[in-house]
Amino acid sequence: MDLATDRAAYRLADTFDSEVLGYLSGWTGGAGSWARRTAANGTKADTTADADELLGGNKLDITDFGGTDLGVLSEVTSIPMAANGGAGAITSPLALLNRIARKMDQANVDQDGRWVVLDPVMIELLMDEDSKFVDRDFGGGDEIRNGRMGGNLVRGFRVYKSNNLPYVGTGPDTTASGGSEDNFGVIVAGHDSAIASAQQLNKTETFRSPDTFSDIVRGMQLYGRKILRPEAIFTANYNVA
Repeated sequence: MDLATDRAAYRLADTFDSEVLGYLSGWTGGAGSWARRTAANGTKADTTADADELLGGNKLDITDFGGTDLGVLSEVTSIPMAANGGAGAITSPLALLNRIARKMDQANVDQDGRWVVLDPVMIELLMDEDSKFVDRDFGGGDEIRNGRMGGNLVRGFRVYKSNNLPYVGTGPDTTASGGSEDNFGVIVAGHDSAIASAQQLNKTETFRSPDTFSDIVRGMQLYGRKILRPEAIFTANYNVA
């Protein structure tokens, strides 16, 4: 029963993580079925925000780094990424974080409390960077707790790793030196004050399984989330170069 309860708790947290990260990034659905959110969750915090409650200028794509939008689909073209801006890439993970940090500075977003959530592909690219700053940033310990990488900041951001970020097609681990509109991943960065969330495990119960000689534990989790400061949330579509 302890193992089953632990597994159920993990699944609850995983579902919550996926839904909230998708909402923060302007997407809805889940693994294999992610799609742009086309309706706001209630009233938009900023009337100039898009239907997904995010500001258009805060959704970074290939054009933000001097590339050309393919213009084939309605989705913006992803940013070809490689460690140190290597062959075929238009920029590097650290350069992307630098750009987001600069845009946050210009939007008067507080320095303290900034965070970024990266998928495993982007984490690998980041850790492949030949930079003493990265070595120093991760020098506070390489353990992962609640998804956080190490104990220090990278370019002023707390770095978290999650496998629940939105992706399209075959995801970010799809080589395309010119960017892509149908195979890419999405990362999200923001500030602690940018979103509010609440959750509660409202009800749990145990009953006898009708099919096996065991007990079943089930629970009801209630949660909500709302973007409060869209100027403090940034996303980026990317793929490996």
